Amino acid sequence: MRHTTALCALTLLAVHPTSAQEVADFAGTWELVSIERASESGEWTRATYSGAEPVGLLMYDTRGNMSVQISTVPRNTVISGDEWVNGYVAYYATYEVDATAGTVTHHRRNHVNPDIGDLSVVRYFEFNGDRLTLTVAPERAVRLHWARVR
Repeated sequence: MRHTTALCALTLLAVHPTSAQEVADFAGTWELVSIERASESGEWTRATYSGAEPVGLLMYDTRGNMSVQISTVPRNTVISGDEWVNGYVAYYATYEVDATAGTVTHHRRNHVNPDIGDLSVVRYFEFNGDRLTLTVAPERAVRLHWARVR
């Protein structure tokens, strides 16, 4: 029985390598500050969507769950694409942190666009005080800046 319990515990650790400290770093509510895009020359510029500013909330809990919602103000329903549906991006997922690689992986469980509902996505992360920057992997051409909501 002890071996079975130990094996189950090791299996859980192998599947979810995120440490308690890494979860604590992410856990909470984050408000979108800005989205930036990199030009071909590598210069970052603030992104707008059909002239509208993006707004959003990102939430991570201590149990490995997350959700994100992004739209624009004013809401611009003309925006569409892989991620955007009628001017809106939203999904919920479980997440894993790889501190060595500096990445967080969102294992999507569902998405506002049902065609990509369960696609996992990787983001490079960087903390700076109460700020979190997530850069879309692997291209690193889009980064989202978030501020912790206190």
